[in-house]
Amino acid sequence: MLANFSDSLRIFLHILGASVWVGGQLVLALLVPMLRKRDPELPRAVARAFNKIGWPAYALLVITGMWNLANPPETVTSAYQMTIGIKMFLVVISGLSAYVHTKAKNPAAMAMWGAISGLSALATMYVGVTLAG
Repeated sequence: MLANFSDSLRIFLHILGASVWVGGQLVLALLVPMLRKRDPELPRAVARAFNKIGWPAYALLVITGMWNLANPPETVTSAYQMTIGIKMFLVVISGLSAYVHTKAKNPAAMAMWGAISGLSALATMYVGVTLAG
Protein backbone atom coordinates (compact mmCIF):
# COMPACT_ATOMS: atom_id res chain seq x y z
CA MET A 1 0.00 0.00 0.00
CA LEU A 2 1.33 3.44 -0.90
CA ALA A 3 1.59 6.16 1.72
CA ASN A 4 -0.42 9.31 1.24
CA PHE A 5 1.40 12.46 0.20
CA SER A 6 1.63 13.97 3.69
CA ASP A 7 3.04 10.77 5.22
CA SER A 8 5.52 10.20 2.40
CA LEU A 9 6.68 13.85 2.53
CA ARG A 10 7.13 13.68 6.32
CA ILE A 11 9.15 10.46 6.14
CA PHE A 12 11.17 11.67 3.13
CA LEU A 13 12.15 14.90 4.90
CA HIS A 14 13.05 12.97 8.06
CA ILE A 15 15.27 10.58 6.11
CA LEU A 16 16.81 13.50 4.19
CA GLY A 17 17.72 15.23 7.46
CA ALA A 18 19.18 12.00 8.86
CA SER A 19 21.18 11.41 5.69
CA VAL A 20 22.84 14.81 5.97
CA TRP A 21 23.29 14.83 9.78
CA VAL A 22 24.51 11.25 10.20
CA GLY A 23 26.12 10.78 6.80
CA GLY A 24 27.91 14.11 7.00
CA GLN A 25 29.40 13.24 10.38
CA LEU A 26 30.63 9.90 9.05
CA VAL A 27 32.20 11.47 5.97
CA LEU A 28 33.90 14.17 8.03
CA ALA A 29 35.26 11.63 10.52
CA LEU A 30 36.76 9.62 7.68
CA LEU A 31 38.22 12.69 5.95
CA VAL A 32 39.86 14.31 9.00
CA PRO A 33 43.16 12.35 8.85
CA MET A 34 43.68 13.15 5.14
CA LEU A 35 42.67 16.80 5.60
CA ARG A 36 44.98 17.19 8.60
CA LYS A 37 47.93 15.88 6.54
CA ARG A 38 47.36 18.59 3.94
CA ASP A 39 46.86 21.40 6.42
CA PRO A 40 46.25 21.15 10.19
CA GLU A 41 43.58 23.88 9.96
CA LEU A 42 41.72 22.28 7.05
CA PRO A 43 39.50 19.96 9.18
CA ARG A 44 38.25 22.95 11.16
CA ALA A 45 37.42 24.86 7.97
CA VAL A 46 35.61 21.88 6.46
CA ALA A 47 33.69 21.32 9.72
CA ARG A 48 32.58 24.98 9.77
CA ALA A 49 31.34 24.58 6.19
CA PHE A 50 29.49 21.38 7.11
CA ASN A 51 27.83 23.15 10.06
CA LYS A 52 26.03 25.39 7.55
CA ILE A 53 24.09 22.35 6.30
CA GLY A 54 24.48 20.01 9.28
CA TRP A 55 22.62 22.14 11.82
CA PRO A 56 19.69 22.88 9.49
CA ALA A 57 19.51 19.11 8.84
CA TYR A 58 19.41 18.51 12.61
CA ALA A 59 16.62 21.09 12.91
CA LEU A 60 14.77 19.32 10.08
CA LEU A 61 15.11 16.06 12.01
CA VAL A 62 13.70 17.60 15.18
CA ILE A 63 10.79 19.24 13.34
CA THR A 64 9.89 16.14 11.33
CA GLY A 65 10.39 14.03 14.46
CA MET A 66 7.71 16.10 16.21
CA TRP A 67 5.56 15.73 13.10
CA ASN A 68 6.08 11.96 13.34
CA LEU A 69 5.04 12.02 17.01
CA ALA A 70 1.84 13.82 16.01
CA ASN A 71 1.07 10.91 13.63
CA PRO A 72 1.57 7.75 15.69
CA PRO A 73 0.71 4.31 14.34
CA GLU A 74 -2.83 3.03 14.89
CA THR A 75 -1.67 0.77 17.71
CA VAL A 76 0.77 2.31 20.18
CA THR A 77 2.33 -0.26 22.51
CA SER A 78 4.46 0.31 25.58
CA ALA A 79 7.43 -1.02 23.59
CA TYR A 80 6.79 1.63 20.94
CA GLN A 81 6.59 4.36 23.60
CA MET A 82 9.82 3.16 25.22
CA THR A 83 11.58 3.08 21.86
CA ILE A 84 10.41 6.63 21.10
CA GLY A 85 11.76 7.74 24.47
CA ILE A 86 15.14 6.13 23.74
CA LYS A 87 15.23 7.75 20.31
CA MET A 88 14.45 11.20 21.71
CA PHE A 89 17.18 10.78 24.35
CA LEU A 90 19.70 9.82 21.65
CA VAL A 91 18.68 12.78 19.47
CA VAL A 92 19.36 15.16 22.36
CA ILE A 93 22.71 13.47 23.12
CA SER A 94 23.75 13.72 19.46
CA GLY A 95 22.89 17.40 19.22
CA LEU A 96 24.37 18.41 22.57
CA SER A 97 27.59 16.48 22.03
CA ALA A 98 27.93 17.95 18.52
CA TYR A 99 27.52 21.42 20.00
CA VAL A 100 30.12 20.75 22.71
CA HIS A 101 32.41 19.34 20.00
CA THR A 102 32.22 22.66 18.14
CA LYS A 103 33.26 24.51 21.32
CA ALA A 104 36.05 22.12 22.40
CA LYS A 105 39.52 23.65 22.55
CA ASN A 106 41.83 20.64 22.67
CA PRO A 107 42.11 17.68 20.26
CA ALA A 108 41.21 15.04 22.86
CA ALA A 109 37.96 16.80 23.79
CA MET A 110 37.13 17.41 20.13
CA ALA A 111 37.66 13.74 19.35
CA MET A 112 35.64 12.53 22.34
CA TRP A 113 32.64 14.79 21.74
CA GLY A 114 32.73 14.18 17.99
CA ALA A 115 32.73 10.43 18.59
CA ILE A 116 29.84 10.68 21.06
CA SER A 117 27.85 12.76 18.58
CA GLY A 118 28.52 10.42 15.68
CA LEU A 119 27.84 7.23 17.63
CA SER A 120 24.65 8.60 19.17
CA ALA A 121 23.51 9.76 15.71
CA LEU A 122 24.08 6.25 14.34
CA ALA A 123 22.27 4.73 17.31
CA THR A 124 19.36 7.12 16.75
CA MET A 125 19.16 6.04 13.14
CA TYR A 126 19.12 2.36 14.14
CA VAL A 127 16.40 2.93 16.74
CA GLY A 128 14.40 4.82 14.10
CA VAL A 129 14.64 1.83 11.77
CA THR A 130 13.27 -0.43 14.52
CA LEU A 131 10.25 1.87 14.82
CA ALA A 132 9.53 1.43 11.11
CA GLY A 133 8.94 -2.26 11.68
